[in-house]
Amino acid sequence: MEQTTKKDLLPIEELTKRMSRFSIDYFLVDAHRDRESYYAVFPELFQTIPPTPEQMTSLCTEEKFTCICGLILNLIMDGELDKSQNFMKCFPKEKRFEFLYMGFTIVHPKVTWREFIDIIDYFKKINFQMPGLVVTAGRPSVLNGFNDFSRIGPFLQKNRDLFIEDLSHLYDKSLCPAIYNQCLAEYLYQQNKIMDAELILSRTIQEFNKDTERRLLFAASYLQAKILIAQKKPTHLDSYIKNIRTLVKEIGHAEFSYNINAAEALFAMIEGNTQTVINWFENDAPDEYSDFCMLDSWRYFVKIRFYIIVKNYAAALSLIERMRPLLEQGKRHMDLCELDVLNTIALFRANKKEIAFKALTRSLRIAKHRQYYRIIADEGEAILSILNLYIKEKGFDSFGKQFLTSLLEGARNISVNYPLYLKPIKNELQLTDTEIDILRFMERGKTNDEIADYFFISTNTVKFHLKNIYSKLDVKNATSAIWEARTQGII
Repeated sequence: MEQTTKKDLLPIEELTKRMSRFSIDYFLVDAHRDRESYYAVFPELFQTIPPTPEQMTSLCTEEKFTCICGLILNLIMDGELDKSQNFMKCFPKEKRFEFLYMGFTIVHPKVTWREFIDIIDYFKKINFQMPGLVVTAGRPSVLNGFNDFSRIGPFLQKNRDLFIEDLSHLYDKSLCPAIYNQCLAEYLYQQNKIMDAELILSRTIQEFNKDTERRLLFAASYLQAKILIAQKKPTHLDSYIKNIRTLVKEIGHAEFSYNINAAEALFAMIEGNTQTVINWFENDAPDEYSDFCMLDSWRYFVKIRFYIIVKNYAAALSLIERMRPLLEQGKRHMDLCELDVLNTIALFRANKKEIAFKALTRSLRIAKHRQYYRIIADEGEAILSILNLYIKEKGFDSFGKQFLTSLLEGARNISVNYPLYLKPIKNELQLTDTEIDILRFMERGKTNDEIADYFFISTNTVKFHLKNIYSKLDVKNATSAIWEARTQGII
């Protein structure tokens, strides 16, 4: 991260103006970009931690009041969860700080379920709607958006009206039924009730599109793509990306555009298009070493997968363990389950089988308790082979035959239909320009003699090039070479 000079810092007036437009045309990613300016407004608060209420009162003048919102948001995004809570607890006992405290408590990663419900009940009592709540926080999910709401999954179907009423105090009332349906569809998908999820989702997408709520449309469209993958329906995943990009070209897309690029990279991995993945890594992937940000959590999961396919297991494991304590503090059970699935794959491929099995046990424990079937099954062949070995050694007793069999079936379906997902990229895949040209001629059905004539070389020289091509692509014939080159984005 570049060093910010005093000259680069934004004045209080500009920060106040920007925060007044929060969730309209100024979003979390923008606030994080301005974080040094917010921190600079309150240098005294960092001298005494926690600050006293008297300090908060004297520092948070009317002029600076809006800036405190930017400060707390950035502390949360920077993973300073305890520090942000300490600041919040020291808010003065004034009406303006009371609503500020409740607003930040409800979105804070460490909020307890009891605290969350109490605040909702208070909002209902005074008939208050919280302005500008970002339910997805830029992620392609509502159930696992700014907070992990999967804990309420078992109660969703039985308490529809109650949940919609509660949502109306956090979001636009007209959209609450559709938001509820999105949460329910995501939960049903995780339970492996894919057809039920698809039925609900088809209506939800129409509602989000009609109301031009692109943040929620992104989450719904992402789930739709995942359902198509799980159902083995033929689909070109890049068309999903093109469609969502078309739909989000108005104000508001900045909140999640960086995750659209990550979704494109993830779907490219699923289809085996490694060139797209490499381009994402080189040009758009978050840098966990220079600027670690909680806002990038979902992108970090995609980056871990990239590290796995390029066999950089040390980097994958390092990022996993950097994320773990923050996810544990935030009680993000879905993320922790996914984290240990990827942990399992990285460790196993690094020849750490026993440690990998421990990670898999943790993931299975969470998945069974909270019915996260798809988090594990969606990793396809990469987890299927490990699950088979795990069951062979430990049997079905620990987690039950029905649960483990369902995971195996789900992973097997993904494996069959997307065999290139998480397949390691071969380091030796450095074809010369001539070899690539020969592959293109082969793709057109040209014979060795025709290729030799074009390049003014002998047929034996063509055969020599073919031998090198087969070796580099790890294939045994021309058909396989063309297929592998296509999936790798070479031709």
